[in-house]
Amino acid sequence: MAHSAVAAGRGHAHGLRGRKAHRTKGQHAMKHVAMDQFSDASWPGRPPLPPEDIFGNTKKLRFILRTIEGHRARLGRDVSILDFGCGNAAAVGQYLIGDGVIYTGVDFHEPSLSYARQHFGGLRAEFVTEVPAGHQFDVVVYADVLEHVPDPLGIVTAHLKSLAPDGIMIGSVPNGYGPCETEKFIDRHLRLYQVVRFFKRAALRLMGRPPKADAGIPYNHDSGHIIFFTMGSLKRMVADAGLRIVRFAHGGFVGADLTGNTIFASRRFVAWNIRAADRLPSWVVSTWYFVLQRP
Repeated sequence: MAHSAVAAGRGHAHGLRGRKAHRTKGQHAMKHVAMDQFSDASWPGRPPLPPEDIFGNTKKLRFILRTIEGHRARLGRDVSILDFGCGNAAAVGQYLIGDGVIYTGVDFHEPSLSYARQHFGGLRAEFVTEVPAGHQFDVVVYADVLEHVPDPLGIVTAHLKSLAPDGIMIGSVPNGYGPCETEKFIDRHLRLYQVVRFFKRAALRLMGRPPKADAGIPYNHDSGHIIFFTMGSLKRMVADAGLRIVRFAHGGFVGADLTGNTIFASRRFVAWNIRAADRLPSWVVSTWYFVLQRP
């Protein structure tokens, strides 16, 4: 999504690279947290959360913020955060930076890092290309990152040495065979979104309303999804890393670039899409959120 993927090690990939893998039995049995349990997140020193979108990005931000807020309350002090694959920090990182947090964003895409440093860097927020050696973090965040790397297990395992003994990892990954990934798979072959976007922009120009200019935010468009998680492969990765899932939630139900800009574009549908995911089995929804801890 909005993040640049960070270069990964070369080990066995505990995800699914192709579209032909089978779901694991019991994939939908995971109990999840309903949206209303993390629907509010208000911290001093942070910008207002953006309006919700078809991908559930704001719902994801609330999940991350409420989890960090709870961990900070348990520790009784400021927390250090490693945001791995932070990209330009426009979608997630900027909302984590603020009072009560010492933030480190890591990414290898230099244009994204330069943007992040310029717009969001500060005394308690740094953006670097590697995880600082010898540092221990209270929280490690993987916001739509693990699906971009060839060895997500290797990444998580490598970061355990940088995680405080009582630290937590917060992640979000797409359901590799959910509605959003299925739509993207179809659109990669048919290129319908590009066609719709062309005609939409042409229509706006004919009506004397030129499309909005690009905001100039850099993205690593070369870093696509290469791992397609099932619930079974996600659980295996967590277990093989020696961790356990202590909290689990759903993102959105359906929608990607094509439908999110056409038939599913209304705010009413976006709100329904986010609520509906909380009432559906895990294998049906598009995105999963989770919190990991050592046993």
